[in-house]
Amino acid sequence: MTYSVTTRATLWTTLLTCLLITGCTGTRYIPSQGQLASPTPPPQALKGFDGNARVELNLPGGYASPGDRAYPTQLASEDIQSWFADNGDDLTVAVRNDNIKDSGWLSMLPYILTLGILPTWLNTEGETVMEVKSGDEVLFQNREPVAYRSSLSMLLPSAYLLGSPGTSQYQLMANDQLNRHKQALQQYIQSQQKGYEAAVSAGTVQAYRQYLQDNPESFFRMETLRRLSELAPATHALPFHRENVALDNAYIVYLPDEYDIWFLGPQDMKVYDVLRLSRDEDETLLVSRIRAANQPYKVFNGDEIALLKEGGLSPGLIAAMIDASANPAPAKPAAAATTVTSATAGPGAPSPAEVPAQPGMADIAAQCAKRYAAMKACDQVPSFGANVCRSQVKKKYSHIACELIQ
Repeated sequence: MTYSVTTRATLWTTLLTCLLITGCTGTRYIPSQGQLASPTPPPQALKGFDGNARVELNLPGGYASPGDRAYPTQLASEDIQSWFADNGDDLTVAVRNDNIKDSGWLSMLPYILTLGILPTWLNTEGETVMEVKSGDEVLFQNREPVAYRSSLSMLLPSAYLLGSPGTSQYQLMANDQLNRHKQALQQYIQSQQKGYEAAVSAGTVQAYRQYLQDNPESFFRMETLRRLSELAPATHALPFHRENVALDNAYIVYLPDEYDIWFLGPQDMKVYDVLRLSRDEDETLLVSRIRAANQPYKVFNGDEIALLKEGGLSPGLIAAMIDASANPAPAKPAAAATTVTSATAGPGAPSPAEVPAQPGMADIAAQCAKRYAAMKACDQVPSFGANVCRSQVKKKYSHIACELIQ
């Protein structure tokens, strides 16, 4: 057999590397049942989350270099991070090795007797484990068998007969293991989806409410609440929404925007707090508390007043909140600033009373209050639903002021 100059140079380079540097090493990945798993896309359901990858697949044992053994960790980390909408703390996908054992040490004997011409090898077997976590809570776990052979020879590249050099086999290993874990996660989500679709196939309010009661930890909890909100009656819908909030606090996320006014007001005396207190407390005393606090709500318009009355607030309580909003307690720093402005303003400048208030501040306050209440409601939702809930809240109430103060 004849070799080209390039081929002979490559062979001599390989031989010298084995002889003078670290020896020749090869690795062969042994897939489960002898076949690689078919390529699998990441679960689309995770695209609704911000998350992070926590991967420790630096495979122990064997004769490959530390850099080669760390390659699966790098590949898996990059792949998993792409499953999410962005980096964040909604979910963590953790992958690690477990129950790793080596065998094949008897191959050292011919290796020593031939001064490294014949290869020695190690067979490594164990499992890789994937966990999907919300904080410290494990929401999903899957285990897959993993096996590979690592070989070494010193004087000749005979180790390559038992495995391939470099990182190609480690790439196969990382991709195969991730595909198996993704398939298991997909099956888990799809199994819940089939049950969900069957339970709500009637499309009625009662069907959705019953599903929530029967499946408090469902992956589709927030989807159920969203669809339930779409079934609200066109008029006099407040009792419908109140029943849903009583069933699941996370329903707050899907309340129509006109109900934001229920979240206006000072801490512990927001509009919905006043409604709750009015059921047990004397109205005269409650009116006095609102006026004494002298903290703004909003100068409600006619539609908003009708909505508050529909919700059960009396005209006297609504009037007290309007009074507190029309005559709020003056803020000292603002008063000082007004004095300076008045003293330095030129002829024709508007007086402080004529300067309009910043538009939309009451609406922003309502959004932030509702965002806070919704986040608290999400804390009560178990399993994947809590993360879907928080993700929906962040998307709906994205005003920068809310991000800064909460």
